[in-house]
Amino acid sequence: MSNWYENWIDVTYPIFPGMTGWPGQPETKFDTLSCIHCGDQAKVTMLHFSAHSGTHMDAPNHFMAEGIDISRFPVHVGLGPVRIAAIDCEGPVLPEHLDAYEARTRPLEPGERLLLRTPNSDKAFWLQDPFDTEYRGIGPEAAKWIGQRKLALIGVDYLSVGPFHQGNPQTHRALMSANVWIIEGVDLRKIAEGDYEMICLPLKLAGSDGSPIRILIREV
Repeated sequence: MSNWYENWIDVTYPIFPGMTGWPGQPETKFDTLSCIHCGDQAKVTMLHFSAHSGTHMDAPNHFMAEGIDISRFPVHVGLGPVRIAAIDCEGPVLPEHLDAYEARTRPLEPGERLLLRTPNSDKAFWLQDPFDTEYRGIGPEAAKWIGQRKLALIGVDYLSVGPFHQGNPQTHRALMSANVWIIEGVDLRKIAEGDYEMICLPLKLAGSDGSPIRILIREV
């Protein structure tokens, strides 16, 4: 019998200086405030990066003026079963892609969690590459589909749940207005479609519209 802490897989991308971020946002930087090798008693690092860097979670107030902030995230949403769906799409994720997933597995039920593994995950370590405006996001119609299923959480494998060129705000708002929590930038490069357990929690940043997360999954 395995111990509770065994077989967990970390699907979190690291945060590091110069990493790929959303166009127009400041570059991620680490400043050293004190250094042991410089004669100081301890090493202390100052972090400079967007709340939407790397693997992260969006709060409803990211796109909704009256939405709650990330510190009020309901912890139970980030803990429990999660389904990972392999979505082969040439552009945005559409309702028919999600219909096909349900047809080959089983219907999604209210309260379930779903992570989408798209062609984004077939790339190498993209956080060192120029920002890809052609990444696969969830189109607004698919976002409405997800909202109608009343999922608790949806996750994607690039820096935004919505497409870059058209429909990004609409996708976010469709999900958030349906009380679907959003995680972005999940590292699914080595993960297959299937059923898993998940641990996924943001930092408790009062007033913030997002937060880096650490996300672990384990196959069931």
